[in-house]
Amino acid sequence: MRRVFLVSLGLSGVLGGQEGGKPFVLFPPETQAYLLRVQKGEQAFAFTRGTNHGTWRGEARAALVRTIGLERMRRELGAFQPRVMAGEPIEVGESHTRTLYTMETEPGVSIPFYLLVPRGAETEQRFPLLLCPHGHDRDGLHSYAGAYRDKSHREKILGREGNIAEQAVQRGYVAIAPATRGLADEVSVPDPRGRHGNRPCRAQLMHCLVAGRTPIGERVWDMQCLLDWAVKHPLVDPGRIVMTGNSGGGVVTAYTAALDERIRVAIPSCSFTSMTSSEGYIFHCDCCMVPGLRNWGGWKEIGGLVAPRHLLLVHGVGDGLHKRADVEAVAVRVKTVFEAAGVPGNMALKWGPGGHRFYPDLMWPFVDAALAGQQ
Repeated sequence: MRRVFLVSLGLSGVLGGQEGGKPFVLFPPETQAYLLRVQKGEQAFAFTRGTNHGTWRGEARAALVRTIGLERMRRELGAFQPRVMAGEPIEVGESHTRTLYTMETEPGVSIPFYLLVPRGAETEQRFPLLLCPHGHDRDGLHSYAGAYRDKSHREKILGREGNIAEQAVQRGYVAIAPATRGLADEVSVPDPRGRHGNRPCRAQLMHCLVAGRTPIGERVWDMQCLLDWAVKHPLVDPGRIVMTGNSGGGVVTAYTAALDERIRVAIPSCSFTSMTSSEGYIFHCDCCMVPGLRNWGGWKEIGGLVAPRHLLLVHGVGDGLHKRADVEAVAVRVKTVFEAAGVPGNMALKWGPGGHRFYPDLMWPFVDAALAGQQ
């Protein structure tokens, strides 16, 4: 049986500036002083004890929509009607069917996504929905949906339990596994002449900045377009929507759940941490950056906007991309927001024994318990 490590948020503390006796990063003293100074920001919507959660939630959410450029997208694309095109369903064993769809979420931007439906589902039935955007995996939607390229791809994904949409449909969910804009081969921004490091996600960031957008804003827009379509599907129960993703997909999950209350349970995997480390190090990829976010707040506030719904943070103890002390510290702060909302039990942090991957044995029991009272 796999060992799992659980953190009791009421007791866990900050572990200090080192992991295993070694500093996570080292900056020259002058550089570190500069970083810590400029990274402070105004934090206009920082949540503090005594704040009314309901009032704060509405004001902070509206400001975050502006900060990530989503308000601009809504204004510019208000007249656009997304278009959905369906492929042919494929029967996968005895458990489900898998269909590749495409949704044009704005002019010239088509997001492919797999829809997985339990076999034998009748239109009178309503199933919970899992929406699962992927991270920096060029085959991410195929990995999550179990639509493997070849035997090697299959063995790799199953070896780290990364077929999360396929797991969901086998548990009686309808599942949507979409391409994440800028991260999937099917919907990326080319980087001609390698000016942006031959990294499509960085090229996406650069073009977004010119347009007054962010990649996060674009990805949330795509997820909300998919949700608009999914809640009208005759097999989907709109009151039982779960969202998860690993790494960059977890970042998209956190932001989408913070802004869209249709998400009842959010599980950002190997992604939810402080914006910067205690040394000033930035944890996330360029494409996850939001200019001036510190003037709004931080990841405590992003997590706090999920309350009073359910939020599970999952990390691996061997994940070298994140610092455990900072993960635990921000989780404790998020917990205080859930306490203020009157639902401390709706938020948890759990640690798996490995690295940068999903931990289904930690995720699914939390989801089952969260949805149990909503059927």
